[in-house]
Amino acid sequence: MSLQTSDTRVRMVVDTSSNVPSGLLARFNILEVPTTVHFGSDDYQLNRDIDLPQFFELLQTRPEHPTTSQPAPALFADAYRQAVDDGAEEILVVVVSSELSGTWNSARLAIGEVPEANIELWDSRFVSISSGLQAIAAAQFLAAGGARQDAIARMREVQSGLSTYLTVDNLDALARSGRVGGLQKNMGNMLNLKPILTVVDGKVIPVAKARGRRKAVSELLKRTVADQGDQPVVVAVSHAKVPDEADELLEKARSLLNVDTAHIVELDPVIVALAGIGTLGIAAYPVGAVA
Repeated sequence: MSLQTSDTRVRMVVDTSSNVPSGLLARFNILEVPTTVHFGSDDYQLNRDIDLPQFFELLQTRPEHPTTSQPAPALFADAYRQAVDDGAEEILVVVVSSELSGTWNSARLAIGEVPEANIELWDSRFVSISSGLQAIAAAQFLAAGGARQDAIARMREVQSGLSTYLTVDNLDALARSGRVGGLQKNMGNMLNLKPILTVVDGKVIPVAKARGRRKAVSELLKRTVADQGDQPVVVAVSHAKVPDEADELLEKARSLLNVDTAHIVELDPVIVALAGIGTLGIAAYPVGAVA
């Protein structure tokens, strides 16, 4: 299916944590609602006040470790009103997992603030580009003239076939966020252990550990190949300020998987604040009806 521009009859709305690439946001006329990033007493809305390069610059220069918060309902309501004002007859909202973020609830609450809008809300049950891949598949479907309910059915297919795996460079950020204890962090860093994380039932869970970065990347690929086999797949590689490693991971994925379409994205601040610079991930799903 060609990536043609989406009709405005059904307008899509996503959150920045779904990591939809900016070029695809523009191509499919998707509205994006920002996460707020906090450095001490300073607050920034992603892609409004700061972009990702500026976020990473602050991350490396500010003494405070950042925190993030989901978009307020008012921000979603603003997006819904803009869609209606632009002539949309229906709105389709795709957000990251409700098990991991309050974003879904903000999007839900905002529906009541815009009663004139015809809105469907989709819980992707995943994070980052694994949520974004579902939105992209829906946008492709809508651009080809599909109905909103059929686009939702397509996202359900994508969601059921998705596999996603992440690894971190060290355990420092996970310890700061309370995901691992101090002793576990020190031992893990000393032994160069890299956790392998995945998403199950909307929650991020550890599934393995690898000794060293090279073995961790191999584990990401091994598990993805085991999940996807030799069927044509859409692949997305995500990273936190390690573009060369992301390129290498995608190159290896192309050699092991039947890659039909590929994306590389920088991870959003929510994941980076929790997992740190150097985080690297891969997501994939079968092409099926959408190329």
